[in-house]
Amino acid sequence: LEELGALADPPLTKDAVAGRIRRLLAMADKRAADLGIPGTEASLTEELADNLAG
Repeated sequence: LEELGALADPPLTKDAVAGRIRRLLAMADKRAADLGIPGTEASLTEELADNLAG
């Protein structure tokens, strides 16, 4: 996230990049719900979810 933020003009913090990603995911999930299709977590495997949780 730090590297991605450094590419922005002006540079963004890790928190700012993470916040933007969270908002994009929320928008995608809302649109998926409106269309009646699976959201962004639909293809998330249990193993990957465990790794993301900590």
